[in-house]
Amino acid sequence: MVRVQQLSELEEVIDYCTLPMESPIADGRRELIRNMWNERIKGTKRNVEVWQALLAVRELVLPPNEDRDTWIRFAKLCWKSGRISQAKSTLVKLLQFDPESSPELTLYHAHPQVVLAYLKYQYAVGDELKRKDAFSRLQDLSVQIATATNSYSGMLVSHGAISSAGVPLTARVYLTLASWKRALSPGLDDDAIQEILVSYKNATLSAKDWGKAWHSWALFNTEVMSRYTLRGRPDIAGKYVVAAVTGYFYSIACASTTKGVDDSLQDILRLLTLWFNHGATSEVQMALEKGFTLVKIEMWLVVLPQIIARIHSNNRIVRELIQELLVRIGKGHPQALMYPLLVACKSISILRQRAAQEVVDKIRKHSGGLVDQAQLVSKELIRVAILWHEMWHEALEEASRMYFGEHNIDGMLAVLEPLHAMLERGAETIKENTFIQAYGHELLEAHECCLKYRATGEDAELTKAWDLYYHVFRRIDKQLPSLTTLDLHSVSPELLKCRKLELAVPGTYSADSPLVTIEYFVPQLIVITSKQRPRKLTIHGSDGEDYAFLLKGHEDLRQDERVMQLFGLVNTLLENSRKTSEKDLSIQRYAVIPLSPNSGLIGWVPNCDTLHALIREYRDARKIFLNQEHRLMLAFAPDYDHLPLIAKVEVFQHALQNTEGNDLAKVLWLKSRTSEVWLERRTNYTRSLAVMSMAGYLLGLGDRHPSNLMLDRFSGKILHIDFGDCFEASMNREKFPEKVPFRLTRMLVKAMEVSGIEGTFRTTCENVMQVLRTNKDSVMAMMEAFVHDPLINWRLFNFNEVPQVSNYGNAHTHTVVSSEEAAPSEELMQPPRGAREKELLQAVNQLGDANEVLNERAVAVMARMSHKLTGRDFSSGSALSGAGGSSQHGSEHLASVDAREVEPGLSVKVQVQKLILQATSHENLCQNYVGWCPFW
Repeated sequence: MVRVQQLSELEEVIDYCTLPMESPIADGRRELIRNMWNERIKGTKRNVEVWQALLAVRELVLPPNEDRDTWIRFAKLCWKSGRISQAKSTLVKLLQFDPESSPELTLYHAHPQVVLAYLKYQYAVGDELKRKDAFSRLQDLSVQIATATNSYSGMLVSHGAISSAGVPLTARVYLTLASWKRALSPGLDDDAIQEILVSYKNATLSAKDWGKAWHSWALFNTEVMSRYTLRGRPDIAGKYVVAAVTGYFYSIACASTTKGVDDSLQDILRLLTLWFNHGATSEVQMALEKGFTLVKIEMWLVVLPQIIARIHSNNRIVRELIQELLVRIGKGHPQALMYPLLVACKSISILRQRAAQEVVDKIRKHSGGLVDQAQLVSKELIRVAILWHEMWHEALEEASRMYFGEHNIDGMLAVLEPLHAMLERGAETIKENTFIQAYGHELLEAHECCLKYRATGEDAELTKAWDLYYHVFRRIDKQLPSLTTLDLHSVSPELLKCRKLELAVPGTYSADSPLVTIEYFVPQLIVITSKQRPRKLTIHGSDGEDYAFLLKGHEDLRQDERVMQLFGLVNTLLENSRKTSEKDLSIQRYAVIPLSPNSGLIGWVPNCDTLHALIREYRDARKIFLNQEHRLMLAFAPDYDHLPLIAKVEVFQHALQNTEGNDLAKVLWLKSRTSEVWLERRTNYTRSLAVMSMAGYLLGLGDRHPSNLMLDRFSGKILHIDFGDCFEASMNREKFPEKVPFRLTRMLVKAMEVSGIEGTFRTTCENVMQVLRTNKDSVMAMMEAFVHDPLINWRLFNFNEVPQVSNYGNAHTHTVVSSEEAAPSEELMQPPRGAREKELLQAVNQLGDANEVLNERAVAVMARMSHKLTGRDFSSGSALSGAGGSSQHGSEHLASVDAREVEPGLSVKVQVQKLILQATSHENLCQNYVGWCPFW
């Protein structure tokens, strides 16, 4: 392809040469050829050899000093590709002298754009002395440009002081000056702060439409504000808030006209953080009101979950401004607000309910029909997600645990009371009617016994009630497995009546795409046979397509929704990086739409099977026990869980040595039609596993048992589900804490075939980690919004920090897998996610100083994130194995943050090597609970 382009350009070179001189038509043709070459090289592969071959042809008629921008970009490409001497020789060719061998010729005889490029090269590849020299020369250049004579200014304009990106050279000089000064001043005293601020300010004044300058100015103001806050000087810190807010607004406004929404995401998130923390002051309020007029309303759609999370802010000014913004969004994009606002309306917090309802009422004025449809669909989907049978089954299980396990009679009555009240209100569907006919009489009788107990205090009444409750529970327990399908006419006739709605299909709304509305709901839902019994729901869209969803009850999906946001950011970063975009690295995402605090919709990902299902299918066909490895371990040591670590390792290795562990590798091979398909799938599998390993490690994602990993049948890519355990929560639990940063067990490694973790897996991990570390600011902005989100951050508490939670484990007897039928991936050592979260949330609500503890824990989590993104995650005192734990580490991190900044981080290569060693260590793996299947 390059050869063809060379030949084509050789023809253009001949054309260029043969054009007559001093002819306006010929000059126009030459200009056209130059512009065409300029545009063409922008789309060329960023490879030194390719560029060199093309520029060699062009140089025949176009000397480097006449095509300065392209040659400067080529020099930059050379030094970024490690071709240092070639980069230097290119810049020397542009300068027309060598500054090192001819010191008598000053740099300022050359064109300032080339001088800037040379100084950047010197700074990038030089030692500390060279960098300081480059900085002082750049200072001289900035002074010279600022105080230039008229003739010099004329020369600047005539010789292209506006660079190829349309940004004035002056602005680039000031921005570079500020970033170098910041890098050369690790201590950052008051004088350095002022000097850097002046440079950033000059950059924004020189190029008012340049988003990068505004972004850097805002980011530095935020950093200075945080520094003064940490030093206990909030009075000084406050001065920098308005500047930061203004800078972010201008940066977002510039980004909306040039790049895309995703590029400005970190600015929007940082702006929200400043708004929620400092929005109460009148100066910040004025800056916010002015800023809202600068930014397009569409820009806020990407952070709707974060805005709605603060709708009930304690501060009146902040709350009113949030509601005002939501009403404005509701005018332009009511569809985007429907589902998230209605979740807030169902909150257990009265303040939150009221604030959300106010916004809904204002949107109703102009979109009444849409609001009514959304409320109906949301209410009915919640009804279908958890039927009365399941509601009573779950409540009776919970009540029995409280009554028999904890002897908490008040708690037991409190759990059952709302369900009895629901029965009294009567049935609304055929299914609810059949429930009342089957169980209504017994439940009414049991309720009367409970009321008698409340009046008399006689235990005999409770015993009688529990005889009835137990009888009902047994019958429901037998009936539930037979519910494999649900017909809408019996579970929700209202949904069946819904036709040609105005409401968009959940998860499809996008400001710049055609609207897809709900045509009708497919009348039958399939119940998935798992513990939580989610349903497969299909909605027919107005575009003629069917949209399938998993309708889940008993689970709060708001954290999963935020995780998908983070993965979206990671995908954008991978797409924007040359190394990773070439290999099509990305995380597979799916739509997550919460409907209430304990139910929601998840976009159905077609053609995917869990690793557990694939291994079960493979072993069943070959008459191999599903839990073969665990049986070997129990035969070798029946009391495995109580053994010391060294003995556990021996038992674990015994199981591995006596089994193959190549089930997944065989599955990949057997399910591929040809060797070419297999090779492509294996490569996709390895790359997707590596990308998710790094992203999961950063997020502190735990509980990666084989039922939480899925494999795409056609592409071979790995897909992760269930993001309930984040921020290393599973590493800090009391029982069976996880010791591995991500799942990289024997079966996963063997599926990579001959090279194992060497080769594709390792290089992909390194490339992804490099991208994440390079874009630390963007990732940290997203994480900060995550850990300070009031709907999410209660999960930051460790289960062993909250005494109430530990009772759950004691109340449940943990069985050991011994039968052939029992599946090792049932979470034998852990209560289900929904129950764990419910316990934790109740406990957190009872803690008096929850906010203070949460803030300290959030600081510790953010410090840990920062260490991961700078390669300091293996330094002493960094790991959350202790840090995660006690909240006192928050203050420790605060105190040591300055000292840590100076400590050098590990290189990406070393960091990835250490993580892989941790993930594959038998010592770490053998300590996991059996349901995690470490032997797979």
